[in-house]
Amino acid sequence: MAIDEDLANRVRSSLSDRGVEWEEKRMFGSLIFLVGGAIALGVRGGGGLLVRVDPHEGETLLRDAGPWYAQQALMGEKEMGPSWLDVSGDAVEDDVDLTHWVDAALRR
Repeated sequence: MAIDEDLANRVRSSLSDRGVEWEEKRMFGSLIFLVGGAIALGVRGGGGLLVRVDPHEGETLLRDAGPWYAQQALMGEKEMGPSWLDVSGDAVEDDVDLTHWVDAALRR
């Protein structure tokens, strides 16, 4: 599936606005943004984000977002754990919402 280039550009701008340096790689069917050599975010093929967060914060973020907007990410059929969240495209439609998820990834 094609990566949502508009969302990728919004993530780039969000990171750049914070003065964050990052690398980009394609993996897991996503365009991955690495910060400090570790995965922070990924723009998913087909829309939405893969967000890596502090595992102690993952459940709270999921509960606050609701099941329609975020869930634990899957690798195949296996859950990736509480620090890997799959965030729907609807949950990052505006810049305020995108900022929320980028901030969560950078707190890790």
